[in-house]
Amino acid sequence: MVDGWKYQASIYGWATALNGDVGIRGLPPAHVDLSAWDAIQHLDGAFAGSLMANDGTWLLFADFLYAKVKADYDFKRSSGSGDFEQEQILFTALAGHRIPLAVENLQLFGTIGLRYQHYKATLDIDPERFRSISRSGSKDWVDPVIGLYAHYDFTPKWFLDAMVDIGGFGVSSHFTTQDTVAVGYNWNDHISSTLGYRVLYTNYDKGGFSYDATQHGIISSVIIKF
Repeated sequence: MVDGWKYQASIYGWATALNGDVGIRGLPPAHVDLSAWDAIQHLDGAFAGSLMANDGTWLLFADFLYAKVKADYDFKRSSGSGDFEQEQILFTALAGHRIPLAVENLQLFGTIGLRYQHYKATLDIDPERFRSISRSGSKDWVDPVIGLYAHYDFTPKWFLDAMVDIGGFGVSSHFTTQDTVAVGYNWNDHISSTLGYRVLYTNYDKGGFSYDATQHGIISSVIIKF
């Protein structure tokens, strides 16, 4: 059991691939297939970090990510290709309550909260096959999410963090889920680092803007505890 409130802040990097379909203002859906390496090469800017507070019974969590990438794409149902640019803001806020389990060294929380997503996308059609056409569109929305957070200490130095949620339920997105699993190491009482894998899937289609895509890749972080 945690003795009083404990806090931690982290800065992380997410080498994310992007796979899925994006439709803007009447253009055919564009199929985007961006590898993690391509995303790093075409990254125009990024920042990501999180805050967590835990008193052993209650959990508060907030996560923020900003990223801007470029990629090539192909139309999903017709010939042609072009350039794709995406600017993304992702913010998740969760509150959790501990689920009592008779498992030593395990903390498990049920969570509920909100996820805000903002996307600004631009599709430029290849002028060699079509007249030069460019479409831009932006959407932002908020989804309710529910999930689980688990922290398990293998030893005083090594630990496992896992977080999973599902949401949308037709409120804004048809469906969204975010899942992270990471192994961490405590360098001392105040500094830790983790390495793991994160997946974010969103299916949204409203107002002429459709986004049915998965981001996934290796995630690493540096954590400061206080």
